Amino acid sequence: MPFFPICKILNTQGFCTIHNYKPNNWEKSSSGKKTLWAIYSDGNTWITEEVLSLDQGECHTFKYDDFKLKSKRNHSPLIIFQFRKTPLEKTLKFLPSQEFEFTKTPQWRSTVGFSYKNTQTSYQGEINPFPEKASLLTFHPFIQYGKIENFLAFVNLENSPTSRKTKLEIYNAGNKKFIDSVEVYNNSTNVIPLDNYNFKKNELPVFICRKMGGIPFGFGLNSLSPMLSLEHTHPPASFAIHGSRFNVQSKIKEKWFQSLGHKSKL
Repeated sequence: MPFFPICKILNTQGFCTIHNYKPNNWEKSSSGKKTLWAIYSDGNTWITEEVLSLDQGECHTFKYDDFKLKSKRNHSPLIIFQFRKTPLEKTLKFLPSQEFEFTKTPQWRSTVGFSYKNTQTSYQGEINPFPEKASLLTFHPFIQYGKIENFLAFVNLENSPTSRKTKLEIYNAGNKKFIDSVEVYNNSTNVIPLDNYNFKKNELPVFICRKMGGIPFGFGLNSLSPMLSLEHTHPPASFAIHGSRFNVQSKIKEKWFQSLGHKSKL
């Protein structure tokens, strides 16, 4: 079963609504009261905290600031939730496996979002740990203009709590020109300002991370109106219908990684 994430982006309030009821009526899943645990990394170990229990049919909303975590300027530790029937140790070396049977089509999801003043944006989502040797290739057509501030939010979760960092590279898809590389951290929400690069309306940014996988979000903020927007891109495998989708994804990544040949140093 996936975990339910809660993230922090800039000065917005991240929130996550956990639902103890299944998203469809055709798959078998575990019913009844469930205990919810929060888990986050201190850079060396997973810290666990029992937060509450939800009866069948109940839901509860958590805010990121409900948890007092240390954060850095360009990335914030990711908090994840998991339903449990047995307690967890106070610290863990690896993420715990799931104990319940859950739906898979679609996945049992939470409402993940952000609020700012009198506006908010959200999506139905979950997160699974990425392999340490995973990578990222994504195109970003979501840049907005006018009074909108644009950001890429790169969210990573791994099985190990040990902190590590690598580089995320930025290119122009049209001429394949290298633009910049920025540090990103595992088990975190990494926020990259995009307006610094002055992408034109007919230019398509490409982001690749050769040594870390994650979920990329296009995040827009109008602090004057105010207004929020949140869009996530899909991995290359989602564009293949038949055959081995992940082999297709591997070939697409390989082609672009070779074409965008710049390799930034750690």
